[in-house]
Amino acid sequence: MASKADPSPKLSTPALLPSPLWAVLAFTFAGSVGTAVVTAGVPFLAQSAYGYGEVGVFGLALLYGVVYIPGALGVGPALRRLADRHDWLTSGRLLGGICLVLGVLSVIPLLTRPSAGGGAMGPWAIWLMMGAQGLLSGATWPIVESYLSGGRRGERLRHATGLFNITWGGCIVVTLAALGPFVRPYPLEALAAMLPVYVLCAVLTRWMGHEPARSLPDAHPTLPGRYKRLLSVFRVQLPMSFLLVAVLEPVSPFLIASVAIDDPWRAPAAAVWLATRVAAFVVLARWQGWHGRWAMPIIAAAFLLVGFAGITIGPNLESMALARTLVLAGLAVLGWGVGMIYTGALYYAMEVGDAQIDAGGKHEAFIGLGYLGGPIIGLSAYTLASPHGPIAASSSLILLVLAGSIVAVLGLGSVAWAMVRGHADRNGNTRTGR
Repeated sequence: MASKADPSPKLSTPALLPSPLWAVLAFTFAGSVGTAVVTAGVPFLAQSAYGYGEVGVFGLALLYGVVYIPGALGVGPALRRLADRHDWLTSGRLLGGICLVLGVLSVIPLLTRPSAGGGAMGPWAIWLMMGAQGLLSGATWPIVESYLSGGRRGERLRHATGLFNITWGGCIVVTLAALGPFVRPYPLEALAAMLPVYVLCAVLTRWMGHEPARSLPDAHPTLPGRYKRLLSVFRVQLPMSFLLVAVLEPVSPFLIASVAIDDPWRAPAAAVWLATRVAAFVVLARWQGWHGRWAMPIIAAAFLLVGFAGITIGPNLESMALARTLVLAGLAVLGWGVGMIYTGALYYAMEVGDAQIDAGGKHEAFIGLGYLGGPIIGLSAYTLASPHGPIAASSSLILLVLAGSIVAVLGLGSVAWAMVRGHADRNGNTRTGR
């Protein structure tokens, strides 16, 4: 009989050695091309292909967030149930199958546009694609993160997660910059080009192994108690940071245009924050002095506030040169904050959560909360703003008030709560002699 401690008793026996890091990183790079196009690129592509405005792209982003969470939380339990019934099913095979479905989905908008004989389906095809992509993307990354971290701890885990962050973050920068020339003339063709990319992902799963490795029980280090408290803080800050990302990405085409940046430079300009996020990944991968330090989440939350303020205040300035500078600088600072929070959240999740798919699922589900909350904030701001709404203010300033309040309360409040709780625990242990 399987032990209760084993969450996947009928899955193939996990490898004792970690999956080859090159294979996991190669999959990560290719898979992130698709993620970049769907999350950061679709607002530009939908505006070009279907004439969508702010409300339309926020609606697409909201759909993505709604289905991302059940995909992330459900993949672990679903895989265990399916593996109980089908001996041939492994984590690697499921991951490969998901990639093939994602590839087929990326072609649907091109095949169903009226000029391609798709009849009246028209823009609804992109809604179908975004819904299915959100669900399956949510299921993809917990498995990948389990392959990444399985069998790795301490310095090896820090090294692996650092390279992982640099790989997917750098890929998104390159993809969004390269997407610029195709946004206006070939938006749906750019989506369809993801088919061979996802086929490559499916092929790469062959070298990742049937199952992620698992750390041996006697290999577990004794983790400082503050690691769990820091994990709780970063799990508050992670959805908060992606809430800002999910506000920013749909409105990027209009925000960049408002400060007189024209095609084909709009998509590359929107990638400024993505580039500084990668810079943060690189620095934090090489320097481990942030481990166990409360300064990390405090500084990260401050960067989010300052960066988002610059982005949303800039379009309201009369000087176009100053407005453009403030928006681009705000994007750069925001990217640093998002990179710091993502790095801390993933590292502590994998270190404390023992590299399980469910640990990655929780990590991705918190990201999904941000993907869900951001469009709601965005739609609210554009509904309330003048000239059509009841508040005599621009939508960008309303975004600053709504999203900035959430960052201030949750971002800094979570740190204060965890530090006070840790201080109380230490005093209690001292009084009771433990």
